[in-house]
Amino acid sequence: MSIPIVLDTDIGDNVDDVLALLFALKCRELDLRAVTVVYGDVESRARLASKLISATGLKIPVSLGSSKNILGFAPSWKPLYAEVLEDESGEYLNLIGLPAWAVIAENVLKVDGLRVVSTGPLTNIALTLLSMPDVKDKLRLVSMAGFFNGSGAEYNVRCDPESLNLILRSGVKPLLVGLDVTLRCIMPLSMIERLRSSEKPEHKLVYSMLEAWRKNTGHKQPILHDPLAVAIVVDDKIVSIENARVEVELKGEFTRGFTLIAGSMPNASICLSVNVERFLELFEEVIFS
Repeated sequence: MSIPIVLDTDIGDNVDDVLALLFALKCRELDLRAVTVVYGDVESRARLASKLISATGLKIPVSLGSSKNILGFAPSWKPLYAEVLEDESGEYLNLIGLPAWAVIAENVLKVDGLRVVSTGPLTNIALTLLSMPDVKDKLRLVSMAGFFNGSGAEYNVRCDPESLNLILRSGVKPLLVGLDVTLRCIMPLSMIERLRSSEKPEHKLVYSMLEAWRKNTGHKQPILHDPLAVAIVVDDKIVSIENARVEVELKGEFTRGFTLIAGSMPNASICLSVNVERFLELFEEVIFS
């Protein structure tokens, strides 16, 4: 039986977001119920998600979430590979009017065994808990968030540390997939070549996004931060996990968004190590299926 999930994403900047969505769409062990988008230009993000979903021939609803973080800041930049949407006409038929927090809440409350996988700033998740407090008793959250044995603030947390702090204090106890493990998961050039040479519409589209990302960043190989978070739902033996007390720095001038292990009462689980070979084998098998 497949595992139902909702994917909450800031697709459009780092190309690992679209690779995570591709994995979720192609994986037979997952039942992707909805995609919600967050942070900044959510209209373009929703269209990017919709475009990829349509390329696979599926009809999965896409919902717009918050363009601002929980304190009201909204970034002004255009998503890096939104250029693939240029010179287009037509409708994005799977875009829906229901806001992201309502889509997340509805699925959590109605679908047994559902996981919410967050691969962007956690604003939509925090707004769901604020709007529908009953959700916390059923919410099973996996989030690409944090950096626990290094110095620095991971991007998703840095964009909205108050939202992660709210979640950690709600009793949800998320599984946090941090930079400690994701930085080791680099997409091999051989997989990029397979994308380039594939005739499948979804691969052609993802490769065009990858090329736009390469042009705009100068990077050659994506780090598969977000796909790892999705893959763990399918195979949690990819990583080693331990319970921990996670605190988020909210006030530091230079340390805002840092995630720290402090105290003895666990409020989350964190990933300690990753079997990179096992993950890459699963990732390749799924996206080229």
